[in-house]
Amino acid sequence: MRRSAATCVRSKEREWDEFVMVMLAKVQYGESNDDIRIVQQALIARGRSIPDGATGFFGDQTKAAYAAEQKDQGYSGADADGVPGCKSLTELGRLGGFPVDCTGVPEGSNTSTGSARVVSPVPGRRVSFAFFARGPYAWKPDGVGRHTGQDFAAPAGAPVVAVRKGTIAWSNGGGGAYGKWIGLRADNGHVYTYCHLSALQVKEGQAVRAGQQLGKVGSTGNSTGPHLHFEMSKGRTWSYGLVAKPQW
Repeated sequence: MRRSAATCVRSKEREWDEFVMVMLAKVQYGESNDDIRIVQQALIARGRSIPDGATGFFGDQTKAAYAAEQKDQGYSGADADGVPGCKSLTELGRLGGFPVDCTGVPEGSNTSTGSARVVSPVPGRRVSFAFFARGPYAWKPDGVGRHTGQDFAAPAGAPVVAVRKGTIAWSNGGGGAYGKWIGLRADNGHVYTYCHLSALQVKEGQAVRAGQQLGKVGSTGNSTGPHLHFEMSKGRTWSYGLVAKPQW
């Protein structure tokens, strides 16, 4: 049974495996959930100011409180920007009495400067339909074609994250068959596309870190069910069909 945030913060003497695991991928600006509430409780217990209290919503108040926590942990400049990272949140968890799951976020990363490898663009999910696999595509002349990306089956609303640091090339609902989609121009010279999303949480021109949540899994556009369709450009720009097997 899920324990309350207050219980998690106050019960520091017990073993971590008795507590609720806080997922870093859920502790994102603009989100509302119980993981954020637990983090807010810990921040307040550490003397950080969140005027509205532990509401479970990650807004400007929580961002400022988290930045203060980062500074107290010894971070400065861009590493104290109020964006939770694995190292800083794990330390807060140690102090506050809760374990942290950094799945989908680069190990050792603190904030937006992280550029290490991310395991999956959908934390905890593996490829469910492979790149270049044959399949039924109604828009092909013979109804059959090759898959231009990798699919990651996941429940609607599951977080999708940046596989590398970079800049958002686009984030809109104009993807046609791809529905709501995001293009990430990564630091390795490739563009990664995230398709069929139900929610977009970044804007064009925004700089993002590896592991940062970009949006949520959905089934918009031409889709038979909730999943992420994920592509990588062959070169420095993306266009339909000019893709390679995603790697990062």
